[in-house]
Amino acid sequence: MTCTTAKAAVAFCLAALDPDTLQPLAQWTASNRTTVSTYWQIMGDNIVLPTIEGVIVELERVGTGSHTTFRNIREIDLSNRIARGSMLAMAGYTDDGNLWFAATPAPLVGVFGTNSSTIGYIDRAGGIHSVALDNHVIENGIAVNGKAIYVVTGPSGTEDHANAAGYLYAFQVDVNDGVKISYKERYSAGSGIKPGGLARGSGATPGLLGQRYIALTDNADEQVNLKVYRQVGAMVDNQSNFVCSIPLFKSNASGNEASLTTHYDGTTYSAMITNSYNSPSVLDATSDINGKQNDLSVASPGVSRIQITEDGTCSLVWELPVRATMTTLSTSNGLLYAYTQDNDLAKKGKYVWYVAAFDYATGVEVWRHRIGAGGIFNPGMSHIQLGPNNRIYEGVVGGLTWLEDA
Repeated sequence: MTCTTAKAAVAFCLAALDPDTLQPLAQWTASNRTTVSTYWQIMGDNIVLPTIEGVIVELERVGTGSHTTFRNIREIDLSNRIARGSMLAMAGYTDDGNLWFAATPAPLVGVFGTNSSTIGYIDRAGGIHSVALDNHVIENGIAVNGKAIYVVTGPSGTEDHANAAGYLYAFQVDVNDGVKISYKERYSAGSGIKPGGLARGSGATPGLLGQRYIALTDNADEQVNLKVYRQVGAMVDNQSNFVCSIPLFKSNASGNEASLTTHYDGTTYSAMITNSYNSPSVLDATSDINGKQNDLSVASPGVSRIQITEDGTCSLVWELPVRATMTTLSTSNGLLYAYTQDNDLAKKGKYVWYVAAFDYATGVEVWRHRIGAGGIFNPGMSHIQLGPNNRIYEGVVGGLTWLEDA
């Protein structure tokens, strides 16, 4: 969130909020560093934050209520271990206590590098181990399960051309305490960034499907696909890790940016994907907060649920003609929440925003509730968050908005 500090009128900070009133209980702002607010990890009361300057900051939340504070546990300077012009984009622990990190150029936020990304980890003793991925850019988060991490890369440098390839990597610690590439699977990165997209390769962080599968969306030119692979723990000797693939939405009107929701209910693996093709971006905003960057009516519609069976078959369960930003699934009530808009009013330049709830099993709309109107309610690329107090939260341009049971 943004906070007022003694050094700056407004600064990015970490804050602990009262769950009922949302009043700040404690704030922490990085000193002379810029935290990366998109991809970080919370484990209990511990928080791991990467920074653009190449330092990982680890904090602990201590105390309760008005006595809540943040304690600095340690800072790890990796600036001399990552490629010049890279930023630490994400960091997180695996089950064996190793702290993994990913560094990459990020032109979108003004970090122009050398077309080389870095994957590595800090072991329990503080030793640093890393490997370079030349001509690869990391445009999404990492998935962590057990002792493995999964990273999807897009093409960069000499690998950035028509009909390019991107890769899904699985990394672990090798027997000599180095970085082991457990597998490297190719996918189609197409020929460029799609309308409504931000990523050169896959637009979504890999999605874990139980303990068995992992999914991603590719960036194939005509029509993007959901692609499913085995996780490291489910690998079969001398067999490909590729499981199945299925095309998404309509030809020449198909894309996905940061919207892949995955779930395993004990019998069925499912992935929910939102179409982002030709979606407007808040990054294109002009001085008019109520400008065309809010108009979802120009985007190609589509929210799909794909089912993956135990034997590895992909099939479409349902597809909704809905224009939405992100989706979030509640496993307790079986509702898939989407942040959407009144399409007819949007065509007239009136931007009215809603949270809609759909039955996860059937795709039928259960309810829809108005959030607000105008550009201040634009969510950008924020996901709906579900609170323990029956609230639905959404970060928007104007701050934070929520719904709660009456």
